[in-house]
Amino acid sequence: MSEILVITCPSGKQCSRLIPLLYNKGRFRLRLAAHSSASAKNLQISYPDADIVQANLQLLSDCRDLLRGATAINAVLPSLHSHEKEIGFNLVDAALAESRREGNVFKHFVLSSVLGTQHRSLLQHDLKSYVEERLFLSPMDCWTILKPGNFLDAYPVAALASQDHPVLEKWWKPEHANSVLALDDLAAASAKVLNEREPHYLAEYPLVSTLPISETDIIGLIEKRIGKSIELKTPSFDTGVNKLINSLYGGSDKGEGEIGLGRSSLGDLRGDFVRDTVEHLILFYNRRGLKGNPNVLRWLLEREPTTVEAWVDGVATKAGY
Repeated sequence: MSEILVITCPSGKQCSRLIPLLYNKGRFRLRLAAHSSASAKNLQISYPDADIVQANLQLLSDCRDLLRGATAINAVLPSLHSHEKEIGFNLVDAALAESRREGNVFKHFVLSSVLGTQHRSLLQHDLKSYVEERLFLSPMDCWTILKPGNFLDAYPVAALASQDHPVLEKWWKPEHANSVLALDDLAAASAKVLNEREPHYLAEYPLVSTLPISETDIIGLIEKRIGKSIELKTPSFDTGVNKLINSLYGGSDKGEGEIGLGRSSLGDLRGDFVRDTVEHLILFYNRRGLKGNPNVLRWLLEREPTTVEAWVDGVATKAGY
């Protein structure tokens, strides 16, 4: 009988790459947590053999029901949400309760956190650090924490290639260097950890595909591949804040990922906290980048992580450019 693996934020950027590596592969039966009925319907269409459970992760009772009978959870938290910490606490506490239930089969809590939770000025990093601590202090010794960096897939290569005069708007100054991560690399590492399980207990893995590289250098590589000059625009601080919030919360049908959660589907009533978080994020990236080393990812994947050049070429080729 297949083990039950719970996955939160299944429609998001991370899990939309992870699920195909685990779905109907024999090891796990997937239980996907949908926040809205619309999302549940879409997930059932995409993954008809998965169990789709509509749950409000802000309620401990719903998290308890979600984890009941599960062997493992891949917990992705809704970043830039005012109740992210509470959601994380609920999932940890629900897993702990499940691990203590008579006849339990719970064996693994995988938390997708973020690179550099020590950066307290990044409020979404700070919130995740408390969830990490909740795991550290729990009686469970069956956890793994993945700490991904900024996603390389945020660069719209295909859209830029399709424009006669491509324009890219960044909400912060692009000259600072960041270590970036290809989502396919993250999915492969996550699947490996979930499948292998015990060797990864009590481990924290910082995950990036590259050493630090500036956004202007990444844009230069995209320009070289598509054969077009890209006009880079950086709006004023207030305009950037408003545009980023709108891109994250502009509608209720954007899915349930770590990016792109509609405000109405989230039920997030504290837009002031969200604005605080976005403002701190832009201020941080206006002055510095998020830096890491790809050695851990290289070890996990047992291959070289994806380079920026290879990723750009792959996306452009897939799009027909």
